[in-house]
Amino acid sequence: MKNWSFTTCAVAGFSFSAFGVALIIFNAVTANAFLTVLLWMAGVALLIGGSLSVRAHLLWTRGDTQ
Repeated sequence: MKNWSFTTCAVAGFSFSAFGVALIIFNAVTANAFLTVLLWMAGVALLIGGSLSVRAHLLWTRGDTQ
């Protein structure tokens, strides 16, 4: 299995983080109608996005930016 590159990790991390923020905004717009589901999904998306961003940063500092 091939390791993800810096670009893949960075784009995936940004995408998951943006999805998490969008879910939080959607939750606010719907007046907390789906509070338990949306906040759980947003938390998981932000957790995945953060971990991928950390992985991208580690790849960047190590010099594997290809």
